Amino acid sequence: MRRTPAITVRGTASATAVPDVMGISLTVQVHHAQAAEAFGLASERARDVIESVLVAAPGANLATTGIALAARNAWRNEESVLDGYDAETNIEASELTTDNVTWVLAAAVAAGGDALRIHSMNAEVSDAADALRAARESAFADARSKAEHLASLAGARLGPVLLVREVAGEPVLPLQRTKSTQFAAESMPVVAGRRQLSVTLEIRWELSADEPSPGAGA
Repeated sequence: MRRTPAITVRGTASATAVPDVMGISLTVQVHHAQAAEAFGLASERARDVIESVLVAAPGANLATTGIALAARNAWRNEESVLDGYDAETNIEASELTTDNVTWVLAAAVAAGGDALRIHSMNAEVSDAADALRAARESAFADARSKAEHLASLAGARLGPVLLVREVAGEPVLPLQRTKSTQFAAESMPVVAGRRQLSVTLEIRWELSADEPSPGAGA
């Protein structure tokens, strides 16, 4: 059985989207000579941080992602000795709007004081449908342009589409920054930036023999 001639090409395109939600990873860490005291102080500070964050951002989604209590050792006189206890709790604050995240940071620092650690921040696009739709349209056009060129080099033309498949793309990466907003002097400016949403399509076309132009070979 003769196989139908076909050509498979990948097309890639990107579209820009501005993140509108952010997440923050916080840790409350306290050191004390007694384990119970360290744990109690960390718990108190964590409650203060949680309450302050919820006042600054009532719609925030808060989750405790870890609690730890461990002994700290120090090297003295050529031997390891107990040097108190470290207690900590990790808090993830998500679903923060880009407009109020700076106030959340200020509130958390004010409540946590020296016990607060800010580990990371991430920005996300809550609804990327429009940007991804535009990227798919451009990726399809990119693939078709490549396929038409290759077909013409082979003396053929494109027939109907036989397969369209979206290929898993690279992780979304932040690009250049966008607008900035003026904040209170004690708060940290936060810029969400832009995200480049990339789409790769794999498309297969049937190949047909290119018809000779009228009068060719006469």
